[in-house]
Amino acid sequence: MKRFIPLIGDTVLAAVCAFLLFFTLVRYYSGSAAGLAAGICGAMAAGGAAFAYISIKQKKSSDSAAESSGAVKLFTHLSLLESGEAAELFRSLIPGGKTQGDRVESDDAIYFLHFEPEPADMNDVLCAARAKTDKKKYFVCRNALPACAEFAQCADVEILNAAKIYKLFKDARALPQKYLGERSKVKFFARIKGNFSRKVCLPAFWSGAALLFFSYFTYYPIYYIITGSLLLTLCVAAAIFGKSKGA
Repeated sequence: MKRFIPLIGDTVLAAVCAFLLFFTLVRYYSGSAAGLAAGICGAMAAGGAAFAYISIKQKKSSDSAAESSGAVKLFTHLSLLESGEAAELFRSLIPGGKTQGDRVESDDAIYFLHFEPEPADMNDVLCAARAKTDKKKYFVCRNALPACAEFAQCADVEILNAAKIYKLFKDARALPQKYLGERSKVKFFARIKGNFSRKVCLPAFWSGAALLFFSYFTYYPIYYIITGSLLLTLCVAAAIFGKSKGA
């Protein structure tokens, strides 16, 4: 719903602006009928173009946000695994890869694994920088601090961050079915219950009482009476069942 409201609003705005522009200009030179036709055509063209452009832009933004969220969840999952298990899982993505402690080695590359939740610094990448090998060196981490990334580039070590690791897993169709450390979704009523405290008593009481009072002076008292009664009922329920401040 959050996507469609600005999409529709911006589309209507573009259409209205185009209509006013074309209608005004063409009407001034050719009359009202031609201006109206031009305005409608301009509005349809501008609205359609705006709708298509904003939809594509929103989709790219949504896909990027989903991939960013997926990368964070995946690397958190790898961080919570035992080091040997995480290394073996990563090795399965590398053709001909062999696990050697905290690194995975293939025929033409070495991957130094750093499955830690914090960004890597220069000390973390030293093991890869000091390694004497003709193979391509990669350092796998969630993210690298700017100084670390610059140091790795100088040492001819390529950083594979969480986004790149996520793409490797996704392309290999090896993403976990269930992520470790993933928060379970809080159900709607559980969320209401968790936030239901005695603090709502006074606001609900005064709001409900005020609505019942004003029902004596309005032509449509039924709406005031119903809403006020619901608020007073909420006040009583919060007083009886709501959590106290210290709970």
